[in-house]
Amino acid sequence: MLNPMYSDHADDYAAAIRNNSYNAHYERPSLLALLPDLKEKAVIDLGCGPGVYAEYLLSQGARVTAVDRSPEMVALVKQNLGEAVACYEQDLVLGLPQEADGVYNLAICPLAIHYLEDFTPLFRDVRRVLKPGGLFVFSTHHPFVDYPFSPSGNYFLTEKIVDEWDTVGRPVKVEFYRRPLSAIIQPVLEAGMMLVALSEGKPDPQMEQTDPDSFRKLSTEPGFLFVKCQAM
Repeated sequence: MLNPMYSDHADDYAAAIRNNSYNAHYERPSLLALLPDLKEKAVIDLGCGPGVYAEYLLSQGARVTAVDRSPEMVALVKQNLGEAVACYEQDLVLGLPQEADGVYNLAICPLAIHYLEDFTPLFRDVRRVLKPGGLFVFSTHHPFVDYPFSPSGNYFLTEKIVDEWDTVGRPVKVEFYRRPLSAIIQPVLEAGMMLVALSEGKPDPQMEQTDPDSFRKLSTEPGFLFVKCQAM
């Protein structure tokens, strides 16, 4: 099921994440801090959404391919970035069947893998499409944050969660999967990548002025998990 946040509310979502607290002033700076120099690098943006990351990657001199399951998001990327980015629809649960082996220096996947019940095929394909020594950087929900929503109370299970988020200014139903930390990291290792860095992120200092409550919360407890891996 495609979450309506990224289909029915695609335009509102694209506008909201440009300058909001959790996306613009916490998730993005935290993930960007893990990226290498991007000039002339081949980069694939997985779960690209409306193209905020793709736009940044282009500005840093990267050659960018962007994929997303939502046709509405793909349309927004093409509308905003045109032919500067190769962008197409792809359900990441199936991996990356349209991509050739060993062509990318970097893959990023911001806040997308928690929508997949099983992301093992994706991680295997990420390793396949990376050049030797290539990097994979992704962010996802922190297990600490999602565990209180567990319907079973068993931390070690992978479970579907149904919730409502107000990212677009009104409640929208979303479905995602919570899982233990081991179920996030072990697929990285099994895919043939090694863990290079693990971060729990930091809010941008400007959030202290624009959203002091969120700034205090994210300064004292995690929200997302940020993982940097390297193809062996």
